[in-house]
Amino acid sequence: MPKSLNSLMKHLRDNGVAIGGSSQKRKLKNIGYYHGYKGYRFAGKAANRLPITSFAQVAALYDFDTQLKTLFYPRVMEIETALKNYTLEAVVQDAGSAYFEDIWRKSLTGYRAKTGKAYRKAWEERQRLRQEIDGMIYGHRGRDVIGHFRDADKDVPVWAIFEVMTLGNFGAFYRCLDTRVKSKVVADLSMPANIDSERRLAEMIFALKDFRNAIAHNAVVLDVRFQTGAINTAVSRLLKQETGVSGVDFADITDYVVLLVYLLRRMGFSKTECRQLVAGYDAVIERYRAELPFNVYSKIIRTTARGKLTTLRQFVSNG
Repeated sequence: MPKSLNSLMKHLRDNGVAIGGSSQKRKLKNIGYYHGYKGYRFAGKAANRLPITSFAQVAALYDFDTQLKTLFYPRVMEIETALKNYTLEAVVQDAGSAYFEDIWRKSLTGYRAKTGKAYRKAWEERQRLRQEIDGMIYGHRGRDVIGHFRDADKDVPVWAIFEVMTLGNFGAFYRCLDTRVKSKVVADLSMPANIDSERRLAEMIFALKDFRNAIAHNAVVLDVRFQTGAINTAVSRLLKQETGVSGVDFADITDYVVLLVYLLRRMGFSKTECRQLVAGYDAVIERYRAELPFNVYSKIIRTTARGKLTTLRQFVSNG
């Protein structure tokens, strides 16, 4: 039998979490016992329980997470849009056509440069990409940009496919491109030539994919539990070389701020916009550093955050 809200509050009290009064009852109802309390009682993984003693701390963690998502979402969307546009320009120029079938034959050919198992893996990824894009074209419902071309029995331009493509689809598309196309994209972004930026950008796209999906689906963000896999340490080396920020390992949400600011600057976003992002993040973590017990806050935000933000500000000022 499901527990009532009053029963859930009693269960919390029985387990050492102080909760009471109409305002906290309303807050629990608004955030949900399972999405709220259950989701914020640990950091990263369930085994890493937080020493929470009151529902006020749970509510603060929930609000902390919400503030971060509100801050990050517009910037992540701007980066996603820009990355797609940089790539669109490069592939259309490379293929000499805006139509997907031409791009498929001429530009989505990165597998050809590989051998052995790497060739097989890249070839299979290209085939999966084809299936995904065919699904977007023929399985898509509605009279949108794709439907307009499909229902008129016309070739679908790649820009229409990009309109409905997820960031995960886009990451696969980018990874399947011939190296000469990837090189045009990273050159346009002024990324370094000595750290295989073509591959690093792909890894950044997939890191952003997990981050973006967590924000968009209102999953927990503040403890980076959204990561679906390890991020190559070469990305950290690139960010250290470019921004001066050391110790980036994406085990802390601060490191995603470093990644966002780096990409925004490479895309030509202003210093003012980047400073606003850093200042906004700093303000949020300072607020909740004051509201949360240190033994809770320190399991979410590392002590290195302040130093990283200082270095990141210097990168923005000097870049």
